[in-house]
Amino acid sequence: MAVVLLCGTAAGCGTAGREESSSAPATTIASVGPPAVDQPLRDCASGPAVALRKEVIKGPERDLEIGLAGDTGARGVVIANTINGSNCDWSPMAADLVAEGYRVAVFQYGFIPIQLGVAGSLERGKREMLAVGARLREEGVTKLVYAGGSLGGSVAISAAADPDSEAAGVISLSGGLDELTDVVGKLRVPVLYLVAEDDFAAAQVADRLHKSTSEGKGTLVRFPGAAHAGDMFRDKRYATDLLGEIRRMLEAV
Repeated sequence: MAVVLLCGTAAGCGTAGREESSSAPATTIASVGPPAVDQPLRDCASGPAVALRKEVIKGPERDLEIGLAGDTGARGVVIANTINGSNCDWSPMAADLVAEGYRVAVFQYGFIPIQLGVAGSLERGKREMLAVGARLREEGVTKLVYAGGSLGGSVAISAAADPDSEAAGVISLSGGLDELTDVVGKLRVPVLYLVAEDDFAAAQVADRLHKSTSEGKGTLVRFPGAAHAGDMFRDKRYATDLLGEIRRMLEAV
């Protein structure tokens, strides 16, 4: 098992270990004025500016507002939120990928995860993410990667495991759920796990999922500190390296 040590760009950086292991298409609804959805996209007050084309699509249970970024390119990423996060958490990642020529889609869950529990959130979140992915395919994306943080990382894994996803890969930040150990063992696409080493519970789950991932398909990268999910992009010690790992994975699929 190869191990590569990484260091962020700012002084005082710690080390990060990199380990490599031996629905139907969505229909766009014309939106005039405020969208009639329960969970609209947030207007972000901080972070890099990302020009989002907001649309309302038909979700599995109710309409969803999504944001599309990037106008060209055949490779794209759809990103799922944490249990109580928002599209604003992913502005650094989205801005970086759009600048590199990728298409990006963000969305708000059409449900409140804490009310559905783990199983319900994974199933509902997966179907919503597949609907958003289908919209990116309508935009011309032929290689689609599913990504997310914490709960969203687990939703991304669940979506990628669905035969309808036609996934090219998965990116999971800050752990996931032990319930997915069997799922990752059956994945046939690359899976990139990114986690802060002192985010203890997430780091432990990420390690277990990585070890359960199909041989040769999983990569685990640890970074210093305890930042969780989208907050990892705001840790100046390694933010540049974090984005570099994501780009490296996307370039390889």
